[in-house]
Order: sequence, then structure tokens, then C-alpha cells
Amino acid sequence: MSKSQANWSADGSHIPDINPHTKAKHQILETYLENLIYTLYSKGRRGETTFTFVDGFCGGGMYCDRDNKSEWKGSPLRIIEAIRAGYKKSKREYDLNVKFIFIDNKRDHLACLKNYSMPKAGFGELVNGQPHKFKGEVGNLVEECEFICGEFENLVNEVIFKIDLRKGHSFFFLDPFGWTDVSMQSIRKINDLKRTEILYTYMIDYIKRFVCDRDGKDKDTFNRILDAEEYYQFDNFNTFDRIGGQCYLRNESMRLFRDKGKAKYVFTFSMIPRGDVSVLYYLMHLSQKLTALEVIKESFWQENNLDYQYYFELYGHGFRTADFYEDNQLELKFDVTQNSEYFCLEKLDIHLGRIIRNNQDGIIFRELCHQTMERNPASKEHYTNYINLLRNEKEIEIWRKGEIVKGRKVDLRKSDIIKLTKYKQLSLF
Repeated sequence: MSKSQANWSADGSHIPDINPHTKAKHQILETYLENLIYTLYSKGRRGETTFTFVDGFCGGGMYCDRDNKSEWKGSPLRIIEAIRAGYKKSKREYDLNVKFIFIDNKRDHLACLKNYSMPKAGFGELVNGQPHKFKGEVGNLVEECEFICGEFENLVNEVIFKIDLRKGHSFFFLDPFGWTDVSMQSIRKINDLKRTEILYTYMIDYIKRFVCDRDGKDKDTFNRILDAEEYYQFDNFNTFDRIGGQCYLRNESMRLFRDKGKAKYVFTFSMIPRGDVSVLYYLMHLSQKLTALEVIKESFWQENNLDYQYYFELYGHGFRTADFYEDNQLELKFDVTQNSEYFCLEKLDIHLGRIIRNNQDGIIFRELCHQTMERNPASKEHYTNYINLLRNEKEIEIWRKGEIVKGRKVDLRKSDIIKLTKYKQLSLF
């Protein structure tokens, strides 16, 4: 739900309703951040120990979930819960230092978050701005919250300065109402940080109207804010809602944020109402590291209800709208289908197979991931399963430290080399 449309009272006596697509987005966010902490904090002998999490449009923290006659925790609360869950799961012996920066342009929203939502969620000890130790089994999670009132676009430089002083890894959750609230210049500034990533709501459904407005002032504003003048050059705008048009919009969006936003890796995840092929918006994940891309894709598969969208390359959440639940009286449920797995492996065969064939002397697994991870919905586990399938069919060999790896299933390492066998052509499906 848009934070610019939703309104919270300072004392929590009024909180807005939650929409199904916002619930889906929150579940993805929570799953991803738990996995991110577990991966980066637990990595190697001593992983990353300093993190900064920025919620640029945080709202008041609680929603009314009328479907379940209860309250629904918003993004600030879910971010805190996810970090604690990832920290507890890691079971490391050294401290983890985390700062949360919550930004909103309305003081009542921040007051609701501090005085109502956080105490109700059990986070009352964080509202005074002082560091707090959350004890784990061995080490401590040292948490600190900062609340800033203002427009995110006007606060980017200040936030980046704070992160630069802290060092470590940073994550920005940017969930504005529309594309005018975050400029491409701000995206670039964030991505100039050494270790950062962004999860950004990109309202493609609104953007289509401005792309079609070739000569109007809205088009000029769109191009100025997002540096998009050389993008979305579509000749037949009547086909936007067809499958080809939707794929074009997605690919151009990826190209735009990769080129103009200075993101090394861009992954888009479509939010699609009721199994329609018309995308409401994209969750854009922008990162500089391959590991972050791998973790976000694994998280999407954990919180997913994919179906035929894979076939049309519109992979994403086919979330159910309110009228669906009124008709069927079902709860929000995510279910990965067998067809989605098949289409995912089929797509891997197209992307990976061509590259492996064209590298007769072999290709390093990390390079294979680097070249293809943005082009398909597959997780690292899918990559491993696919390559092991080729290996068991004697299509390829896996080399490690100058020797062929033995065994039924190989847990691939990034330095492993994938080679064609001498006797067979690569062919699958």
C-alpha cells in the first residue's frame, strides 16, 4: 500500500487497511532479509558484522487486515523481526551491529510507529534511539533505531553520509506511491556505496501512461526524473497489455536501472493480480554482488505462488485480490507449482546450454552465474540441480583443482569448471 495515500493517526487510533499485494510484498521482504543476514553474517570464519537498513517510506507500522480481522505488521516491524530471526538462526559467537533508519514525510506516521506499533510488536525498547542489546545464544545483536521526518528524496545525501561513516552492508527498502518520489540520481548515489542493495517498488502500471504520452509534459517529467529518454521506445502502444508488451516493459526497466542506476545486477519480480498477464508493478532488486542476487531469488521461491507466468516469462507473484477471497473464502497462500519448476529448468537449458556449448575448454561456474542469473527466475539450487542433471546424463564434467569431481550429486563451488564431455553433444529437453 502506498504510504502517501495511507494515513496513520499519531496514537494508533486510526490505521489504514492492507492490500493483498502489499501483504505479498511484506512477506517477500521479511523472508529475504532473514536469509540475507543468515548468509552474510554467517559467511566464512567471520562474516559481515555491521548492517544499516533504511525504510524510506515507512508509514505508521501497523495495518488493518480485514480479511483476517486482525492487525498486519508493516515493513518497519517486519524488517526488525527478520534481522532478529536471521541472527538467531546463524548462532555465531560474535556481535552483530545493526542500525535501522525509518523515514516518513508525516510526523503522525512516525509517532504512530514509535508510540503504538513498535511497543505493541514488542520493540518498545528501540524507540528512544539508544543502542539496545538483543541477546542470542552466544553473542549479542546490538540494535539502534533512528526516525527521520522528511521527504526521502531530500534526505538521501544525509542517509548515505551516515552509512559511509558506519561502513558495512546497507539495504534500502523503497516503497513509494509513484515514480516521482525517488529519482534515478538518488538510485545512483545509493549504488555508489561499496556494499549496498535496493528493493524498490516500480509502478509500471502508472508508467505505461506516461510512456504513451509521447509529447506531453508528463513524459518530459518522467524522462527527467528517471533519465529514461532513450528507453521504452515502443512503436505499438496498444500491445502493452499483451505478453510481448509486458516482457518488453520488464526488459527495458532492467536495462534502465542497470545503465542509469549503476546497478551491476538487476532482478525484477512481477506483481500480477489474479493470474492476469498485466503487471501491476515490479519489485526491482538492485545489487552490486552476485551473492545478493542469489539470495533474493531463493527468497522469492520460498514465498511464491507462481504458475503460468513462467511460461510467458512474467515470473512473479500472482497474488489474489480481495474479491478472490470474498468469492472463495481462502487465506493468502503461496504455492510453487510443478509446472513452474519445469519451465524454470527449461529456461536454464536455453541460457546455460548455449554458453556451455560455446566454451569448449570449459567455463567457471561463477562466470556462468554472472552471465545468466538476471535472465531467468532460477535459484542457485536450480542451477545446481540442472548442472548435476547434465552431468549424470554424461553431457558435461565438473572439474575442481585439476581433477574431475566424483559422486552422484555435486554441491557446486564458484571456482568449479563446467566442461563438455568429449563424446556427447549438449542436448536436453
